Amino acid sequence: MNTKRVGQILREAREDKKLSVKDVAKETNIAAKYIIALETEDYSQFPAETFALGFLKNYASYLKLDTAMLLNLYRGEQIEESQAPLEELTRPTTTPFSLDRNKIISLVSLFLFVISAYIIYISFEDSGSVSMDEENTEVSQSVEPTSSSDIPSGINFVSQSVPENASVPFILTEDRGVSFSVNNQQCKMFIRGVSNGKANLGFNIFPEKNVYFFQTAEGEETILSYKIEELASLRRDIRVVTQAVTEKSAKVLVTLKEEREGVAVKSPVGDVPIQVTLFFSKPSYVEFVLDGQMGERGLVSAGEVKHLEARDRLEIKVGDGGAVEMVQNGKERVVLGKPGKLVKKIFIRKANPYDSTQSIIGELGE
Repeated sequence: MNTKRVGQILREAREDKKLSVKDVAKETNIAAKYIIALETEDYSQFPAETFALGFLKNYASYLKLDTAMLLNLYRGEQIEESQAPLEELTRPTTTPFSLDRNKIISLVSLFLFVISAYIIYISFEDSGSVSMDEENTEVSQSVEPTSSSDIPSGINFVSQSVPENASVPFILTEDRGVSFSVNNQQCKMFIRGVSNGKANLGFNIFPEKNVYFFQTAEGEETILSYKIEELASLRRDIRVVTQAVTEKSAKVLVTLKEEREGVAVKSPVGDVPIQVTLFFSKPSYVEFVLDGQMGERGLVSAGEVKHLEARDRLEIKVGDGGAVEMVQNGKERVVLGKPGKLVKKIFIRKANPYDSTQSIIGELGE
């Protein structure tokens, strides 16, 4: 009979594969703190049990473990823990006994010993908390890139659209970047740090792994061009004007410039991107995958609006279907799903069976 707990199974499987927490976070896009929470069974780190189950399933699949077995084991552990207080209350009490002078002295001595031990424990606990905070800080810092060829795994990328003849503001923070489409190329922009009033920004073209870094200060203009060696595959120039720089963030204005001659991808007549706008009336957990690239993942607040755009495939997962309304490529605005229910939508581009010069956008069955 397997006596191992969920956290132990996950940790041992990861260590058997010679993987660090940083490695797993980078490969799965699961924040390091949630990986640690699963391995230590600290489920209080998750906003709700739904999120804990979702992350557990993803982590187990990544480690190639028996997902169904782990989920059943998790539920069994939760049931056992919920029954523990009842067992304590129904346990038979000891037989009463008479107290004499020697017993009273012994009890007093024991009480004083327990008090002393507790004080010593508290002092060690405080020092241990400091060490744990330092360890958590170290883990948090470890997800930062060690070379210019890595995108930090601790950053959530929010999808934005940049229309023609318009400038769009991006707000970049240490944990929030922006993903946007340029001539059917999925691009990412994020901030790696600020030094002496200058922001160190990173720019990546999917599916390339290398990141182009550049520094910019408030009021400066930067042109991201295919003439730059690291951006040779870029299909059109991008103008970036820095509007503000703080200690940990930057606000930039992004504008699409001239297309690169002879390289711009020509789409068939009527070939438009997959475009979805989501309106959140309540907070909900979400995951977006655009053309195979992970977009945003996390909790979205009530009142927020998300604009998503993809070339061939757009995957949307929402924790509370009743909390979100959707408009897809100009169609009628509809509620995404039932209240409190997980909803997954997948939109794909496929050939128009009646016109070979056009493509249509369809939805896969749930």
